Amino acid sequence: MNYTVKKYVADFETTVFDGQEFTEVWAAGLCEIGTENAEIVNSIEKWFKKLFSIKGNLIVYFHNLSFDGSFILNYVISEGKWKQALIDVGVNSKGDTEQFFADFKTMENGEYRYTISDRGQWYNITFKQNNRLIRIYDSFKLLPFSLANIGKAFNTKHQKLTMEYVGYRVANGFISDEEKEYLENDLFVLAEALDIMFKQGHTKTTIGSCCLEEYKHIVTESFFKEFFPDLRNYDLPKELAFKYVKTAEDFIRRSYKGGWCYLVKGKENRIIENGLTADVNSLYPSVMHSESGNRYPVGAPAFWVGNIPDYVYKNDYYFFVRIRTEFKIKDGFLPCIQIKNNPFYKPTEWLETSEIFNRKTGEYTNAYINQNGEYEIAKVDMVLTCTDYKLICEHYDLFNTEIIGGVAFASITGLFDDYINKWREVKENSKGAMRTLAKLFLNNLYGKLASNDDSSFKIAYLDDGVLKFRFQEAHEKNVISIACGSAVTSYAREFTIRHAQKNFYGKDKRGFIYADTDSIHCDLKPDELKDINVHPTKFLHWKLESSWDKAIFVRQKTYIEHVVAEDLEPIDTPYNNITCAGMGKRCKELLNASIEGIELENTTPEEQEFLNKKRSYSDFKKGLLIPSKLVARNIKGGVLLMNTTYEMH
Repeated sequence: MNYTVKKYVADFETTVFDGQEFTEVWAAGLCEIGTENAEIVNSIEKWFKKLFSIKGNLIVYFHNLSFDGSFILNYVISEGKWKQALIDVGVNSKGDTEQFFADFKTMENGEYRYTISDRGQWYNITFKQNNRLIRIYDSFKLLPFSLANIGKAFNTKHQKLTMEYVGYRVANGFISDEEKEYLENDLFVLAEALDIMFKQGHTKTTIGSCCLEEYKHIVTESFFKEFFPDLRNYDLPKELAFKYVKTAEDFIRRSYKGGWCYLVKGKENRIIENGLTADVNSLYPSVMHSESGNRYPVGAPAFWVGNIPDYVYKNDYYFFVRIRTEFKIKDGFLPCIQIKNNPFYKPTEWLETSEIFNRKTGEYTNAYINQNGEYEIAKVDMVLTCTDYKLICEHYDLFNTEIIGGVAFASITGLFDDYINKWREVKENSKGAMRTLAKLFLNNLYGKLASNDDSSFKIAYLDDGVLKFRFQEAHEKNVISIACGSAVTSYAREFTIRHAQKNFYGKDKRGFIYADTDSIHCDLKPDELKDINVHPTKFLHWKLESSWDKAIFVRQKTYIEHVVAEDLEPIDTPYNNITCAGMGKRCKELLNASIEGIELENTTPEEQEFLNKKRSYSDFKKGLLIPSKLVARNIKGGVLLMNTTYEMH
């Protein structure tokens, strides 16, 4: 019997109390999207009973499936009534049995499957019962904000409430009216936001997939297939192939990098006064649009061996080139070379030289001892986009350079214009939910283009009641266009680097200090900025997001700015903008209170001890310890967010 697919949102509240060695669901909610009919029960067993009593195929969304899903898998594995839909497919070279999940069509009743990536990203859990599917998805993959921010951004009727999480509660216990209201509000906020999205026709399970589906619809399927062929089907000439790099897809993926995140050497750990932060308006859509003049690779690749042929330049081809070289930064220039998968270089560092830093001597050397005990010159082997190649030639002196060969594509402008124009118009003429959707669709297409085929996953099991996983390698995902994906990020880096360069006057002079992808931080006045075109919304323009009277920059993604103005307008209450990778919200609240000398309510003894000491920006450094960092730990029953101490490294 076929039923219409019904969509629901769900949420679990789980036990948190002192001395906890196990955890369980003490409140669970379920609400059909498009309604305000929420049902709250006091155990996961009752939640499952309610879920399986609903007829037809179901789709259920949790906002953060990695948390709630741990309780689901823990429950069904320990209960033993359900069987994982695993199929043995052989034994690998290590002697381990390889298993894959059955697809939805071949799953049997009473089986379940799930998708958890090798990096721990939870995507779905699916049960098959009575010839129907109950699919559970992670709504965070569609709406990547907290529930509180979703409520504000979508201007939902209901807004997230607050509740004290810590306290002795148990499954099958009493749920107060206040607790029930809190859980219902979480459900209503998520249900309303998803309902808005679904009514716009966006029903894929991730925002990236929704963007790609929308793009295909706009440009047509035939256009898409012609312009984005599967580059795994194009083998490299033997002169270009090397270890693990056999196809055009493999070759170009070596050129793919993220944003430019760089702190000027010599400006770290200083108190810097009177500066500003400028943010690019919609950086990735800006460089994808034809207004930028950027050209993008399309169609089938052409290969060459040796130096770059003249026809590549004459025909405006977009190309990817493999070079071997030594290099050294030119005086007054910012670095833009980053080397991955090489033990001699930090993968996150933007390098000034190809020479290798010797930690023992504190000096650089241009040679190393290879596996044969011989000295070998430190040359790097890189695959670069033509955009990166041109920029590197401007910023560095290259020595003993050898061009191995490359891959070239016909290129066009305007490849993404129809898609971007649609969502830019929506963004500029909408408020609330539609404006939020427009921002999501503008900013998430480029990442999907660069998707790789890695579908490696985890298989769950219980070890003494604790959920654990084993790894299974797989490469079953479809690829889209690594050529376009790499070109987009390369153009984006170039845009930020060139504007930072124009405002850089040296490590001992005022000017550019720090950049992170789409922002630059400078100790300059607005009228001192060079070639920073300011506008609140225009592509390829900058917004002067904040002005600060004091700041300290420690390393990448680790700084504090005391903000006194936004968009050049003074604010009534200046604040510390604390950015620190790995430091949670509560830790930032404690650090801010310690710096400002303000009191916080409902503090623990450890937090109060921390607050008893007044701190300054100079304390924001390696070795700083802050209590109340939340870390997820698998324990019996599910996951517990445990309080630990954050240590700044």
